[in-house]
Amino acid sequence: MLTSVRDMTAQPSFRRAMPTIVTVIAAIAGIALYAVVQQPKLTTLYASLPEAEKARIVDALTNSGYTVSVDPTTGDVLVPVADYHRSRMTLAAQGLPSVVPDGYAALGDIPMGTSRSVEIMRLKQAQEIELARSITEIAAVQSARVHLALPERSVFVREQETPTASVFVQIAPGRKLDEEQVDAIVNLIAASVPNMAREGVTVVDQQGRMLTRSNDDPSSILSDSQLRYRMRLEQIYRTRIEMLVGPMVGAGNVNAQVNLDIDFTRREVTEERVDPEGNALRSTQATRDVTRNPEAAGIPGAVSNRAPTEAELTGRLPGTEANAADPSVESESTSSVQNYEVSRKVETTMDPATRISRIAVAVLVKEREAVNPETGLIEPVPFPEETLEEIRKLVAGVVGLNEERGDLVTVTAQPFVQQLDESVKVEWFEMGWIKLAAQQFLTVLTLAVIALGVIRPLLNRVLVPSGGEAVARGGLSDDEVDALDSVVVKEGETLDEIKAKLKPKKSNISLEMLDTANTYDDKVAIIRMIVSDEAGRVSNVFKQMMKKDMSYL
Repeated sequence: MLTSVRDMTAQPSFRRAMPTIVTVIAAIAGIALYAVVQQPKLTTLYASLPEAEKARIVDALTNSGYTVSVDPTTGDVLVPVADYHRSRMTLAAQGLPSVVPDGYAALGDIPMGTSRSVEIMRLKQAQEIELARSITEIAAVQSARVHLALPERSVFVREQETPTASVFVQIAPGRKLDEEQVDAIVNLIAASVPNMAREGVTVVDQQGRMLTRSNDDPSSILSDSQLRYRMRLEQIYRTRIEMLVGPMVGAGNVNAQVNLDIDFTRREVTEERVDPEGNALRSTQATRDVTRNPEAAGIPGAVSNRAPTEAELTGRLPGTEANAADPSVESESTSSVQNYEVSRKVETTMDPATRISRIAVAVLVKEREAVNPETGLIEPVPFPEETLEEIRKLVAGVVGLNEERGDLVTVTAQPFVQQLDESVKVEWFEMGWIKLAAQQFLTVLTLAVIALGVIRPLLNRVLVPSGGEAVARGGLSDDEVDALDSVVVKEGETLDEIKAKLKPKKSNISLEMLDTANTYDDKVAIIRMIVSDEAGRVSNVFKQMMKKDMSYL
């Protein structure tokens, strides 16, 4: 095989065609390299989409004039990096992609004879997909994935485990989920799975941030709600001030900031007061005890020695005076009790949990501008102190200023800076046009090296006329070759002597030989020899002849 290749390459026709073949191959390689350098860098637009959704995205972007390709390995839709954000906005304007597929549609594809574990997994997968579809309906959520951990049921109550869930949400660029939306997602998952508690649901975004807060720390929850209340109240005061002062100085020429110190302490005081002067008779109780020793009367005997009856005793006690004179009374005691109710008052006072302890307001007003008649430049005009004082009074009235509790209102006028100084500077070698120019320069340099280093030498060899063996000898004639072989460099010879030896010898052809030539062919041969030896002189003769002919015209 090597012999065949060597014989083929030794052919004169192959040698003549070899420069052309190499030139064509080098040109194709240069064009391919240029195409590779000019190919834009691609990035994945959307991953893990259904095929129908990918087809709609490709059609929409193609109709909008974007360069779209499909990754042959993963099937993802690819777009140039420079068109990434614009293509996503274009698709969002058309409502694409509509993302997650229907979860319950996959239940119809379960074949008969499937094991129970596979059926449970398919049902769980369908439920996860449906929950993800519901979550993606929220405006700020771009896509979502739900993972359910459903433990197997046990016949023992003590061994029952509660299910848990993890939710991964991809939030749209520039958007965020507030706490109400996160609570809505947690409640949606907890209400969709039996026996799942809200504490068992975890929500994470694409940045790895935990969106659900722990319920074990109620103080943190209270602090967050207090901060939101304070910020909302400060925003209300700020809006009022800007709406009040804006018509006086112009829209956009006032900026207000409000700082509220709010006391969130909850106090409950119970007080009982007693009025010593205010009393009322509530009840009266009187008691009287009398002891008597009645004398014996009547006929002695059993009947006469009986004790007196109640009627007899009652008849004998008509009053105190009579009883006092009555000698039969041995002892008598009287007691009286009066109960008075003292006036008292019980009060329970509960202070509000959100009480403003101090208000600090700062208002910045833009100074007016006017043309200076002397210089012709626009210069700021200071606000009069009376106007600033009026603005301060208006602000104090709208926020309910109370100097006793230390409230403060500050109003000042300063010129606004129209153009902000760029704090972040991009180095010159990081600019986009520098990178593009460098790529173009490298491409042109590569093509120039290929053209000048490969193609040009090959073209020179192709365009040089073939001279058979003379070309193989480097363009030297037979006499020059013989003279070159006969040159012997001796010791001590200079460069000029060597050049004299290498200089070809002149022929002895002269013009007198034309006269001695007998035939026409001999004359033509002599003229050819003269032209070959004296080409410069012959060309000058023809130039002179042409100039004479042009002068006659």
